[in-house]
Amino acid sequence: MSSLPTTQKAVLFNLTTSTLSLTTTAPLPPPSTIEHIIKVHSTAITNGELTWAPFTNWPNEHIPCFDVSGTILTRIATSRFQIGDKVYGRIAAGREGSAREFATILPSEAALVPRGLTMQDAASVPMSAHTAWQALFEQGLLAGAFSNAPFVDDAGSLVGAQAAAGKRVLVLNAAGGVGLFATQFCKLAGAYTVGTSSARNAAFLRELGVDEVLDYSLTSVADWVGGDEERKFDLVLDCVGGASMLDGWAAVGRNAAYVSVVPGFKTPEAGIPVGVRAMWFIMESRAVELERIGRFFELGLLRTYVDSVWGIEEYKEAFAKTAGGHARGKVVLRIGEEE
Repeated sequence: MSSLPTTQKAVLFNLTTSTLSLTTTAPLPPPSTIEHIIKVHSTAITNGELTWAPFTNWPNEHIPCFDVSGTILTRIATSRFQIGDKVYGRIAAGREGSAREFATILPSEAALVPRGLTMQDAASVPMSAHTAWQALFEQGLLAGAFSNAPFVDDAGSLVGAQAAAGKRVLVLNAAGGVGLFATQFCKLAGAYTVGTSSARNAAFLRELGVDEVLDYSLTSVADWVGGDEERKFDLVLDCVGGASMLDGWAAVGRNAAYVSVVPGFKTPEAGIPVGVRAMWFIMESRAVELERIGRFFELGLLRTYVDSVWGIEEYKEAFAKTAGGHARGKVVLRIGEEE
């Protein structure tokens, strides 16, 4: 710690004025017995995160961005990580984020960066992958039970490749940060997967293994289903909200599940169909789960996609790109250099 600077660059979000700014004099986080200090390489922006202030105890000048990749700089007696380890993870939204040169992360939020994944790409993974995984397998019970979700065993073999065989899944906004992981997890478990997107993302989604792509600009989900029970789904995952979320109800089959990860989840005016489970939830950071997901990357079974990369001085452009709502994957801020 003695070799570190006393101040750092950081992006600040002012809760009073709802404006972003860049400072070069932010203090470094103090030493901790429970959190690692990391040198940040990259951090990813979550669309809508600047609206979370009413649900948190952020200071008036808050550091945003909670997905991070970086290098461990400090030891913790109870942690498995060593100084110099390259890690990635999702910082809990109630704490200060990682749009700064030096940040903090709990061991329970972090995992070693998978082999073959760059630090830049790693920053795009945690929140989206956790959310998709938990939505499908824990909330939606796509594999019948959470414990049946696919995994890579110690021999490097995929287990559970048919855990959702015969199931049909609809992913709304399949090319977004959560959606692109959800579609891949569905295919890893053997489910038939349909994703909504614009035409420009159709080829990309087919490369990820999506069985059918529904262009939302040409037809609604309700029109596509047409009341045909055979075209309905065992699980609908809403990653977009708004009118598309309501449209998704037309695709919910008998005894199905409708899971939303977007605030403002609404049920049909006529009520939830009998036998259907409907829920909105917020993901949890879990180190063991992130390690499990990381093994898919190492075997080439999973890929991420970074929409665009911006330097910390380009924070305004990066947040504007994210707020536009049409990013393919995540928008990343590059804070430090690859090591």
